[in-house]
Amino acid sequence: MFHLLLPLLLAGPARADEALRARVVDLLSGLESSPSAADWSALGAGAEAELLAIAADSSMLPTQRANALLALGNFPTDRAHAMLSTTLGDASANVLLRRKACSGLAQGWGAAAVPALAAALGDGDVQLRQSAAGALAKVQDPTAVEALRARLAVETNASVKQVIEKAVKP
Repeated sequence: MFHLLLPLLLAGPARADEALRARVVDLLSGLESSPSAADWSALGAGAEAELLAIAADSSMLPTQRANALLALGNFPTDRAHAMLSTTLGDASANVLLRRKACSGLAQGWGAAAVPALAAALGDGDVQLRQSAAGALAKVQDPTAVEALRARLAVETNASVKQVIEKAVKP
């Protein structure tokens, strides 16, 4: 029996962390579908830490980092909120990362994310404004609708206006 346990004992925490990292990266690498909350929950307590590390790791593929930010919406903790808010607010960050931060914030924090998402509606990047508007639409809170209506009054880009109009339509 001991010979069956020996590989597990030798693996130790480092090997377990490597295995978790590999599973997280595998989930983040999908192009056609996003892992569900159940998928992330099944990975256990270390999944959030791995997602935070990947999101911050500039050596990872931008798509993997972006998907990590989106997945952090499944972990509504202070650390995840700080990562998402910081990324969204960093004008020098890759816009793909900022866009996924919008979605992660809306998913994990709902109405509490409205101030950060409303601020992103005023960003110079059209795609970020579209993402912020879409994220606010998913929040489905009166404060989100107010922010969208306020932006609609001053928005100049037709595609952003279209997203906002669809979101505020009764």
